[in-house]
Amino acid sequence: MRYLLIILALASLSGLMAQGGTLPDCYYTYDEISQLLTDYQAQHPDIAKKVQIGHSQLDQLPLYAFRISDNVNVDEYEPALLFVGQVHAEEVLGVQITMSNIAEILANRNQLPYSQWINFLDIWFIPTLNPEGHNVVTSNQDTSYRKNKRDMNNNGVFDFSPLVGYDLDGVDPNRNFEFNWVHGDTLWQPGGLEVWDYYRGPAPMSEAENQALKNLTDQYPFIYAINWHSSRTGNLSEKIYYPFNWKEVRPSPDIVFSEAICAGVAGQIVNEAGTATYEALPNLSRKGAFHDWMYQQYGTIGLVAECGTRNLQPTDSLMLNTVQRCSNGVRWLLNRALPYSAAVPSSSMLTGEIRDAASNAPLQAEVIVQGYHAPWFRPRLSSADSGKFWKAMPTGSYTIELRKRGYLTTVVPNVMVNNGSWTIRNFALQPKQPLTLTGTVRSGTLPLEATVRIYDPDPVEIQVDGAFSYATYEGEYPIEIWADGYFPYVGTITMNAESGSQDFQLSPANVVFSENWESGTDGWAIQGPWVLQDSLAVSGLAITDSWGGWGFYEMNADVRIMPQQMFYIPASDMAMLTFDSHVYTEYGYDFVTVEASYDGDLWNVIWEKSGQHDYFNREYVPLGDYAGQNIYLRFHLTDESTHVELTDPGWTIDNIQILSGYSTASQDSGLVPLPPVTLHRNYPNPFNPETALSFTLGKAATVALEIFNIKGQRIRSLAEAAFPAGTHQIVWDGRDDAGNDVGSGIYLYRLSSGVYSRTRKMALVK
Repeated sequence: MRYLLIILALASLSGLMAQGGTLPDCYYTYDEISQLLTDYQAQHPDIAKKVQIGHSQLDQLPLYAFRISDNVNVDEYEPALLFVGQVHAEEVLGVQITMSNIAEILANRNQLPYSQWINFLDIWFIPTLNPEGHNVVTSNQDTSYRKNKRDMNNNGVFDFSPLVGYDLDGVDPNRNFEFNWVHGDTLWQPGGLEVWDYYRGPAPMSEAENQALKNLTDQYPFIYAINWHSSRTGNLSEKIYYPFNWKEVRPSPDIVFSEAICAGVAGQIVNEAGTATYEALPNLSRKGAFHDWMYQQYGTIGLVAECGTRNLQPTDSLMLNTVQRCSNGVRWLLNRALPYSAAVPSSSMLTGEIRDAASNAPLQAEVIVQGYHAPWFRPRLSSADSGKFWKAMPTGSYTIELRKRGYLTTVVPNVMVNNGSWTIRNFALQPKQPLTLTGTVRSGTLPLEATVRIYDPDPVEIQVDGAFSYATYEGEYPIEIWADGYFPYVGTITMNAESGSQDFQLSPANVVFSENWESGTDGWAIQGPWVLQDSLAVSGLAITDSWGGWGFYEMNADVRIMPQQMFYIPASDMAMLTFDSHVYTEYGYDFVTVEASYDGDLWNVIWEKSGQHDYFNREYVPLGDYAGQNIYLRFHLTDESTHVELTDPGWTIDNIQILSGYSTASQDSGLVPLPPVTLHRNYPNPFNPETALSFTLGKAATVALEIFNIKGQRIRSLAEAAFPAGTHQIVWDGRDDAGNDVGSGIYLYRLSSGVYSRTRKMALVK
């Protein structure tokens, strides 16, 4: 009876195919794809190259990409585009599209616009990213197969089913990408008629196919990408999806531009009925998919195109017709990437090189477009070899921020991106002075085995036995130092040319309170589904609102744990709360907090975090504001969401302690503090059209940096804001506040901060 119900349900969806169907013979096999790529390279060795990028997961089939560009054997760091023909095995239309695109470009290599694409772009095709699944389909073993062939039950047999969705083996590569992998289906997770077809894999990026793609995209961060799919049910057919607007309430920072690119591609593809074009839609689902991952990793405007209708594998005439219609979208996107195209006159791109201002060597630096950035982005980097960067963006004026360890952060306002062409802007970063931090960690005269963590800017941990040395650069760095049984040091250290050795003193710690959960939760007030478990812990047991670290808190959760006792915070010593924390929440919306209260009713947040920090980190929360007081403490998670996909795994906590004692950094170690405020000479001087203005702060301060003409009239305000201690650099581009270019002449720049005011001259020569 069970199987009868399943078969009847499947019959209600005519687009879902069962084992026994035969693939039309107009589709390429894996061997045919491989041979054609070999032939194309032999016929066009100067512009075409077959590149093996990895192997498939189980059968170890070579994974092939195909590159088309002038000087194809040389990395010229041109804007790169990627077209992936197939991820899901049964969705074979995309294979035909990419193979047709390759043949078309090569056959017309000397004609416009093909010759322009070859000369100006770096074009990559991956006809199939899932060759072992593709073989299952093209051999007619199972024409409805979707995944790769990973052996999930480890029985050495390929377990598939004639019923759609009941294949025991395999991983869906389009759910295995790292970004939001946690939201994909677990192994043999029941649900819907495609029961096991969306398995995300045993770990993020666990599949060889996904790893191969990442190795390629790490080397060539693509500007644009299309991943071809087809819709089984027809519900998604003839639609193209861009990243992203999860559940229509969480848009990406670049959503307006992504929508414009997607609409440009979709508007070129006429639907099968001939009545309209494809639709452009944001991705609403927060799962580990290709286009969202490409955007998060590299800033790629990645599109998922659902080509064809529910007829996934049409016969030759309709297949060829679909290929030709979809190829119009590919042509539009290639034209959009050119420095100029009459076919896409609205194209725009910011590009240039980033170099060392002293040596002129190319730099791999982070390029941030202020207002279009998110903390969960992987850094968008220029090329390490050439310093080149590419950023597709709409015409307009932007503030560009450039960051690299060992260099002054540079902010360049009013960078105008032109319409209809590439905008080329080159930038030079001023190197910081390299320095070495040396120090000792002791208790009195006793050297301590300790851990020194320096945020530079990412955390670097150094295991020391009394003394340490760390190579860095001038500037101010947060630092944490801890040793078993001693009171930790949490502060900052300022490095400059006069810095000497620093001595850190840690006193023995007095343990006011300790909880490692090994004796249960007696003495705790718990609200919500917190549990003790040993699958995610620093050692032994830890408490979590997320079973095993991969459960999810509920929508609009408000869960907390707190010791039932009050704590007296000593007035004579320092006091510190420490704990091990594993956090995975939606960044900027769902926060985990530590809160303090005098009465248990009114609570103050003394520490908070949000985002994906799915590793244990030792956290330090000073309690000095409560010295001499009795307080309650609690650990609190809140959620702000309108859909279950906007929830995340949550918070796991281990090894909570309240310590008292003291820790200090010596004041007579040779460290010389930075001067309160210093305005440096601009560089270059004379200049045209830009010059860098830099200043140094001995401690955090609010400053104003202004430009005046020789008559003393203010023409530009470059900054009026708070800055941390250290050296800062701001670029003036020779424009006034209205954005107008100013003429040649002598100009004054003035830095003001409190009672400090300093003015210097500079010369603009055009």
